[in-house]
Amino acid sequence: MKTSRNLQTALLAAAVVATSACGSASNSAATLPADVGLEVDAGPGIRFDATGYTVNAGKVKVAYVNRDSQRHTLVIIDANKVQLPGELEVATSGAFELKEYDLQPGTYTLFCNVPGHQNMKATLTVK
Repeated sequence: MKTSRNLQTALLAAAVVATSACGSASNSAATLPADVGLEVDAGPGIRFDATGYTVNAGKVKVAYVNRDSQRHTLVIIDANKVQLPGELEVATSGAFELKEYDLQPGTYTLFCNVPGHQNMKATLTVK
């Protein structure tokens, strides 16, 4: 009996350690850096959390957060229809990716290029 109880305790401890290790390895929306200048949420569903966003020109740290159970991408296109480098991708719910962009004033288009997600579009206005 004592061995069985020790084994159960050891297995429970291993499960707690494994769960906490997984939690700390994945990005969580609760741990977004304070210097994020633009947060774009994917989902829930095949949509962004807004149809338009506004930021000031200059270096902007963008956080792309997955609020859905499927993979999403974030592509930024400038007014000349040129894609900015650094497509963001979030594969699982709660995950996020960060990228800093040097944005000039103007209007940009945000979209998800995952097949079937063509309605995930938004406008980014940079002042």
